[in-house]
Amino acid sequence: TNEKWLEDIQGAISVEGLVEFLEVWDLLSMVELQVGTPDKHIWRLSNSGEYSAKSAYEVLFQGAVYFKPAERIWKSHAPPKCRFFMWLVAHNRCWTADRLARRGLPHPARCLLCDQEEENIQHLLVGCVFSRQFWFSLFQRFGLISLAPQPQDINFDDWWEKVEASVVGDLRKGLNSLVILGAWCLWRHRNNCVFNGSSPSVAAAISLASEEAHLWSLAGARGLTLLDIQGEV
Repeated sequence: TNEKWLEDIQGAISVEGLVEFLEVWDLLSMVELQVGTPDKHIWRLSNSGEYSAKSAYEVLFQGAVYFKPAERIWKSHAPPKCRFFMWLVAHNRCWTADRLARRGLPHPARCLLCDQEEENIQHLLVGCVFSRQFWFSLFQRFGLISLAPQPQDINFDDWWEKVEASVVGDLRKGLNSLVILGAWCLWRHRNNCVFNGSSPSVAAAISLASEEAHLWSLAGARGLTLLDIQGEV
């Protein structure tokens, strides 16, 4: 009642714990408790609603619980906070204007980067004209202009899956790190516009991405370093 359960969450929370916290928060926001009605556990992955080891194994081996972006997110070289952000992107749980609106919270009427369309995470990362210009400039530096999002690319994960399939080996590792880096820098630049009143600037976003790329390479992102060398050649 009145979200009193939140008061029980204390102390430092790990990334995994924060992920579970957000999941529980989203689930409980849709629940209305009925006084006198006992809780009932339902196993959604079986027709009967009852859990069995057999049904769990069937789901596992049929791939019904496979999360496509998982390997691209968690196996790529990137800081944990950036990979966690990508997990939120993949589950459409970023606090963009559309999500704020669904909860009746203050939000900008249009995307602050382009001032043309309503903001959601897909628009912000690939649909926005500002974002496409950013990706073009970023990929141009690394000699990957052909992989930059096109006007027909409206879903970030679909675009990422497509460009990942176009390269192999260390180049693929570098590309995945670069995509995470680019998305993270777009998000930071957007937040700077929202919370600090900064003006949208592709040059500023690219400068931020260049600094991040340098730091990631120093931290051991070999695939990203390889892309950088290829871009210079």
